[in-house]
Amino acid sequence: MNRSRYLFLFLSAFAMLLSACQQEEVYMPKPRSYYRLTLPDTGYLPLENKYPYHFEYSKHAFIDPYPYSDTCKFWINIVYPKFNAVVYISLRSFKEDSALNTYINDSRSFVFKQIEKANDIIESNISDQEASIYGKIYEVIGDKAACPYQFWLTNKEDKFFRAALYFGCDPQNDSLQPAIDYLKTDMLHLIETFNWQ
Repeated sequence: MNRSRYLFLFLSAFAMLLSACQQEEVYMPKPRSYYRLTLPDTGYLPLENKYPYHFEYSKHAFIDPYPYSDTCKFWINIVYPKFNAVVYISLRSFKEDSALNTYINDSRSFVFKQIEKANDIIESNISDQEASIYGKIYEVIGDKAACPYQFWLTNKEDKFFRAALYFGCDPQNDSLQPAIDYLKTDMLHLIETFNWQ
């Protein structure tokens, strides 16, 4: 019996020694994660005829007219609630080539203000003489670019149309890339179906 008592004490001491050697569990915070985007199928609706331009926009978005004023009469927003994104659209009139050049230079400067946060800026020209549509697309590549995609169109006579994509969150374009690509496709469709009224 004495021997079993020593064995019990020995095993108890050994168990306490083992438990004392175990390290405390250290809490390690998990890295920030982003929700998974499920991209909807594509489908398009025609814009109402009350504007001096026409195009097709995504059936997953809605048109939000800009509050009216004389200079902003035909400005609209294409709102994508699922993506927390908006395509801001403006229309300017002009009578002289110098005004057109000012609008083009302003658009270019908006794009190149992002140069510090961009890895690259890809420019593409648009030219459709038959439809009298000329313009330029700017795709801003970079994780922190506030406006990853924008373009302008003109008829070179009296109208200047500009569209810019923004998200309602801090730019994390590496995680937003599926949404950016999806909305870029919608904006390209807008350009392909665009005409002046």
